[in-house]
Amino acid sequence: MPLSGQAINAIASAIFDRAAPFVVEAYSAYDQEPLVFDGAGLLAGYIRECLASKEAFAFLFVVYPDMAGCAIRETIHLNPAKVDGHTFRYSWMGWGMISVQLSNRAGPNERSRIASNSEKRAIAWATTHPELPAPATWNWKAVASHTRRLQRVLAKHSI
Repeated sequence: MPLSGQAINAIASAIFDRAAPFVVEAYSAYDQEPLVFDGAGLLAGYIRECLASKEAFAFLFVVYPDMAGCAIRETIHLNPAKVDGHTFRYSWMGWGMISVQLSNRAGPNERSRIASNSEKRAIAWATTHPELPAPATWNWKAVASHTRRLQRVLAKHSI
């Protein structure tokens, strides 16, 4: 089911309801810097634009200061022959980032969701990304608390 304008505003407001969140698009456009959002109004406009597009999907990462971890920007190198001459895009890595995936797609597995890793899962996967700071650098109680808070807002405003 499509997210209403009220739902989009509520989610964007909830994301910025706590002090100084780092809010960024999960994957930048090809050959462009990633968008970073500094307010609920700009974020809501971006979400509306994404949901009105052909993809009907908005994908963001959120990190709050009290989560104590950080999002690390990574460059994804592209094969220009496969993506109309484009050579790179950016994404983010970090064990406790909150993933916000909002969808207006019609498929049965296309629902909107907000999720994050647990400490246990991050520890289990830590050896796959030795370049990242240890999962112990994150405040997992804060990660879980912010994730649940945002999930409640999404659930309240979903049809």
